Amino acid sequence: MPEETDQLDHVREFYDRNTSRFERLGQGGASIHRAVWGPAVRDRDEAFHHVEDRLLTLLARTPDPVVVDLGCGVGGSLLHLAGRRPDLRGEGVTLSPAQAARAGELLADAGLGDRVRCREGDFLDPPADLDGTADLVLSIEAFLHGPDPAGYFRAAARLLRPGGRLAICDDVLTDAGAAATGAAAQRLADFREGWRVGSLVTVAELVRLAGDAGLALTSDDDLTPYLELRRPRDRAISAALSIARGPLRLRGEYGRMLVGGDALQHCLTGGLLDYRLLVLTRSDDAS
Repeated sequence: MPEETDQLDHVREFYDRNTSRFERLGQGGASIHRAVWGPAVRDRDEAFHHVEDRLLTLLARTPDPVVVDLGCGVGGSLLHLAGRRPDLRGEGVTLSPAQAARAGELLADAGLGDRVRCREGDFLDPPADLDGTADLVLSIEAFLHGPDPAGYFRAAARLLRPGGRLAICDDVLTDAGAAATGAAAQRLADFREGWRVGSLVTVAELVRLAGDAGLALTSDDDLTPYLELRRPRDRAISAALSIARGPLRLRGEYGRMLVGGDALQHCLTGGLLDYRLLVLTRSDDAS
């Protein structure tokens, strides 16, 4: 479908252009996602890996686990998981050839190239050799980039062994966000455009679509209270953007990204979006 192809091309271009900037300017290194200051988190490094550490508990009783990261970025999550589980094998899929190449460098530097691999590909159509191999499939801040949420769940279910689990950590629409009009709706539109969002759904819609693919909700945790929102630098960016609106509105990929990030902050603090960690389990008879 043309619209689906356009979305995939936009996401690929977004990360090809910005991944090196995310690594250079971000504070999480290879972890190109948000810090989550959950309970017992002691420092920034732990905050950037809080979600992955939560996922490790899902694998505590699984020997020699296989993990597939759909939307793996530069492999940061797999690097962390494999570094703490010497018996873990990991596979990552990213649309961005720039990210796949960088992931290969990082995995080689960490000495994990024999257990973890990241490939360029579409997570709606992951490599067939991964079918039925995964104990855990994960997507951290990647699900919303996909143009077809139903297709995503079908692909994830295909990868999982019976009883395997899918973990999604991402922004989801609240009921208020789904019903937004006026300025609130514009904030959501700015977020969608600036961050190349293709799948923004409520938890209820997500659970329904996952259920159609044979995946049942196991847990749903709202991590929004643990995010760093409206920090001084966020407020400074917001103030600068308010000046740059209208005739002086920022243009180009980086400008859209800043507008989208500012909109995301407002959507999270304004109750239009939640940042949630959802775990779903594949039934024995899922196909």
